[in-house]
Amino acid sequence: MNKNVHKASDAPRRRRRTADVARREILDAAKKRLMEGGPDNVRLKQIGEEIGLSHSSILHHFGSRDALMEALREDAFGALAQDLAARLATPGDGDPTIDFFEKVAETLGQQGYGRLLAWQMMSGNVPNRGSIGRTVLGPDGSGGLLRGVAGHLQKIRDGRAKALGEAEPDLEETRRVVAMIGCFALGEALAGHLMVRSAGLGSEPEDRRVFRAWVAKLTERALFPEVPDADRAEPRDAGTESTDVPRGRPAPKNLAHEISSANGLLDD
Repeated sequence: MNKNVHKASDAPRRRRRTADVARREILDAAKKRLMEGGPDNVRLKQIGEEIGLSHSSILHHFGSRDALMEALREDAFGALAQDLAARLATPGDGDPTIDFFEKVAETLGQQGYGRLLAWQMMSGNVPNRGSIGRTVLGPDGSGGLLRGVAGHLQKIRDGRAKALGEAEPDLEETRRVVAMIGCFALGEALAGHLMVRSAGLGSEPEDRRVFRAWVAKLTERALFPEVPDADRAEPRDAGTESTDVPRGRPAPKNLAHEISSANGLLDD
């Protein structure tokens, strides 16, 4: 007997549930199937069998499979933002920049959101509309989430440059660094284990962690390069509040919080 065939007695019994509960259960089951086997694995009949709903009941709540997939994309992206915000809201005990990269890696990698986003884009479902599109690309498509992050970091860089008597940092450079962070985070979640191993850096989870830490510090130096003591601005008069950055590590005290708060993920 085929072990993959469920007996009638094994199927969940149908029960009464509110519309909101039913939609939530359908979305959760669809997300689980998507993470396990990609978009082709999201089948209404199998979802109904798993949660005890008929095919017609699922259509009643979503109208069509395409509508369900659209709702799933919206739900998954919202869950990604909430999950990331929750993780960033809990400060770590170590280096804040490295901790930020680790929390992003955990959310995109271990939680499976990176694969969800990749499958959506590979299926031609580029997030260019709805609430996802407005968040990622902005209302007019010229820049959304990452542009906001870049703008916030640019203000920090401008303040630091002014305190050190340096020229105003290039906004385009800030945007490129932020885009690099996004590309790295998604790519590392999808193929970090393969790339690290291919480069001869090892095959253990700790090897990936070391690599992420290296990229985190590389990113921090790109945004806030070290400045020799001789090149620092002259000390301010006594009694005047100083905005000079600390010696030895002129980066924000918590770069993770600065990045995450740029798009309102964290409340001040």
